Amino acid sequence: MLGYSLPDVEITGDPSLLNTVWYNLLSNAIKYNKSNGSIEISIEEKEKSVLVTFEDTGIGLNHKEKERIFDRFYRVDTARSRTVEGTGLGLSIVAAIVKLHGGQIHVYSTEEEGTIFVVELPVS
Repeated sequence: MLGYSLPDVEITGDPSLLNTVWYNLLSNAIKYNKSNGSIEISIEEKEKSVLVTFEDTGIGLNHKEKERIFDRFYRVDTARSRTVEGTGLGLSIVAAIVKLHGGQIHVYSTEEEGTIFVVELPVS
């Protein structure tokens, strides 16, 4: 593993894999956002970890979707999404990469209000 730097924070990890995490989370925030919605990305350093948060004002997830969102090939109800592309593998890949780096991923969402993904990774 190589050192990977975020602004003022260094974690140990594979830059290519971590870029895949950021790309997938940002892509989903765009894909499932409402027209004229917003996306906020923040980074917060804790004592032993760093939190990278992706928050959107999109279509959100219902309870069933939150339970399955990291399952391979699972896709959010396409009738609620304005753009339907992809294989349903992105978030399962994200979860696997985060776990490989000793981290965790959390999802918080309210249907029709938006979704927050929080990636927690250990600091170097």
